[in-house]
Amino acid sequence: MNNHTTKLLSFLVTLLLLGVMAIVLVIQVYDFRRDFAYLQQLKKDEVNYEVVWGQLLLEQSALTQPSRLEQAAIRDLNMHAPTPEELVIVKP
Repeated sequence: MNNHTTKLLSFLVTLLLLGVMAIVLVIQVYDFRRDFAYLQQLKKDEVNYEVVWGQLLLEQSALTQPSRLEQAAIRDLNMHAPTPEELVIVKP
């Protein structure tokens, strides 16, 4: 092999390596962008879930107020406070 052939072979190997590296870089950038878009979607979902969670906590707070429970017991279950004659005291 002469000097010219060696240089040409070295140039082709270098060109091939650069091509492979460029393809690897493109794949990595694509994966990064895809993963970043997925992360952004997860962050949006997190914010939406936090809003729904806050609404549920407010609703739970409203539904568990003692006056509301008492009204529901009277209206839906026909319950009432016991009279002294209806009270039974159990001693241990």
